[in-house]
Amino acid sequence: MLFLFFTFIFSEPMSLLTFKLLAAAAILAIAIIGGVIPLFAARHESSRRFFSLGNAFAGGLFLGVGFIHLLPEGMEKLEGVVDYPLAALLAALGLGALLLIDRVIYGDHHADPSPDKMQTQQSIYPYVLLALLSIHSVIAGITLGLESHVIGSFAIMLGILSHKGSAAFALMVSIHEAGIRVKQQKNMLAIFAAMTPLGILIGLVAAFFLTENETITALIEGSFNALAAGTFIYVATIEIIDVELSTREVRVAKYVLSALAGDDDVPMPAKDHDRVAKFILIIAGIALMALLTQWHIH
Repeated sequence: MLFLFFTFIFSEPMSLLTFKLLAAAAILAIAIIGGVIPLFAARHESSRRFFSLGNAFAGGLFLGVGFIHLLPEGMEKLEGVVDYPLAALLAALGLGALLLIDRVIYGDHHADPSPDKMQTQQSIYPYVLLALLSIHSVIAGITLGLESHVIGSFAIMLGILSHKGSAAFALMVSIHEAGIRVKQQKNMLAIFAAMTPLGILIGLVAAFFLTENETITALIEGSFNALAAGTFIYVATIEIIDVELSTREVRVAKYVLSALAGDDDVPMPAKDHDRVAKFILIIAGIALMALLTQWHIH
């Protein structure tokens, strides 16, 4: 589909509106493709190892998103708008906000093996990730929808396409690892996939009625990017990487808590033979985001 899309846009001239509608379709398609890979993998009995390795890769992706993509972009947009390192402060506040939720508000849930408490703890991060990725997707879509030239729109579209598939994959791996039901996983994927096209539509409508205020736009987008960077860094390091590379003693303790909660699906922890592979996948995720960020133009 993407090959046909690129062939079509270069074969004949088209209106800006037509291009943006085709871009929305291409972005929707790449998000669905990236998101359904984990859904199909979950059907196989050997999927546990796939998701463990995939989770490590997702941790690298989220770490790269925070450090290489969102934080520098937030700094760039806020530079000149405020005479203060606001982006760094907001990133720290984003990290602190999840620390508050995880270790203060829900801190006692870590030691409480009751099913209700464990389910509450499990359900926090997938929705946080979905919300953050969705808001960022809408903002990116609005940027594309407001662009007044085909060439500029094409550059923005390439940047969005370069991230959308990997973001959908990482999100769905994290959602699956949280134990969310398959039907709800599909709904969450549909929501995430639709966010950028929705943003494009909002941008198209806004272009007819609004006069852009570049300072306010930069302040809002830069602040969100910096705040989101801190949350992505926290989730990557504490909720993904720390879990996947945890010691056997920690995994035994979690196994005992799961057993007390009546979860019989958790296997007895054994020596993790994939530790080196997980580390390599984490680095690969960071490297991929470093490469893709070169194409991401706003």
